[in-house]
Amino acid sequence: MSEQTLAITQLARTVGQSLLNFATAYETAAGGAENAAALDDVELPAGRGERQRQILELVGLETETGMKTADVAAVIDYEVPNTYSTLQALERNGLVELVPGVNPQTWRLALKYRNNAPVFKRMASRVREGEWTTYGDISIAIRGDTKAARGVGSAASKMPDFPHPERVLMDGGVINPHWSDDQERGPEYCRELLIGQGVNFDEDGRAYKAQKVDWSELRRRDEEEPVV
Repeated sequence: MSEQTLAITQLARTVGQSLLNFATAYETAAGGAENAAALDDVELPAGRGERQRQILELVGLETETGMKTADVAAVIDYEVPNTYSTLQALERNGLVELVPGVNPQTWRLALKYRNNAPVFKRMASRVREGEWTTYGDISIAIRGDTKAARGVGSAASKMPDFPHPERVLMDGGVINPHWSDDQERGPEYCRELLIGQGVNFDEDGRAYKAQKVDWSELRRRDEEEPVV
């Protein structure tokens, strides 16, 4: 690779990282309803290309302990060197990070994309039959803000032992249009489950507000009820 090519590549990476940093800072400063709405969007961080998307969807990367390069390669059925290169690209884009002090190299999602799945599951278990809550309310009950709402949605959609994921809805009692269970049944099935449990919906397809469990009640139950 020529010196000119190396210089152009380095410049592109520097500019890209600067833009990413600016976007992050702008989102943080924006605050208010717009920021809360964005955080309630439960989509995963977006990668470029099929391999990046496969990696970002791995549940193992959402944990604090992460996954080794070879393990990632095995799960997505890809060569280890190419997997390593893809992980490096994701790291440069601020989507994954290396777990510090671990050898061999181990990767996990960047902090803003990781969730604390055991806590999310415990808080979701406080929602009873005939009730519903939101991704944001679970986040607020745990940490006082909505910054973990994306992680709650990710855990609810991907973890087979997440308690009653159909009871966790989007803001306003709206079923996530991307909702799906492990048998690929979609939003209509989620609605059927909730109706069967006693949750009512209005003409706009929103769950009745009177049946919502908000963050303060979730927190109260979590403090007073035993962990199951």
